[in-house]
Amino acid sequence: MNRWLDADIPDVAGHLFGRDRLSLSPARAGLKEAFGPVCFYCGSRVPADNPVDHVLPWSRVGIDGIANLVLACRRCNGDKLHALPSLALMDRALARDRGILEQIADSIAWPTEYGRVLSAARGVYRGEPVGAPTWDGFRRSRQLDVVFPPDWLRVDV
Repeated sequence: MNRWLDADIPDVAGHLFGRDRLSLSPARAGLKEAFGPVCFYCGSRVPADNPVDHVLPWSRVGIDGIANLVLACRRCNGDKLHALPSLALMDRALARDRGILEQIADSIAWPTEYGRVLSAARGVYRGEPVGAPTWDGFRRSRQLDVVFPPDWLRVDV
């Protein structure tokens, strides 16, 4: 069942036994430079010390890679908390330019982990029941509907 554990997994012990949360502040400047000083979720301008958010909640997948990180305003970050983002938000996060994400990661010696984020997203969304609530912005939710899934979620991709 765990045959994939012998693959190039950056933190097997962390996967098996849990890990401490990292400070995400080193990623803040690169994300601002690449995508502008705006909240990924609502587009509002963010202050110098804004939060960096895990698109797929850390509590669900524990992935700190740049591909799973976005800038967030305090309002959206506080409202989203541990909620699963809507498919539309996850789609936007995965559609970001991978080259730019790699540049950010290289500049701060941080992993991108795009493949892990994509795999985790597939697993999490496929495991959720149809109609499960997802977070779609400040005080908005959307029921999970995978009748017409994005390309990254399709089984045949």
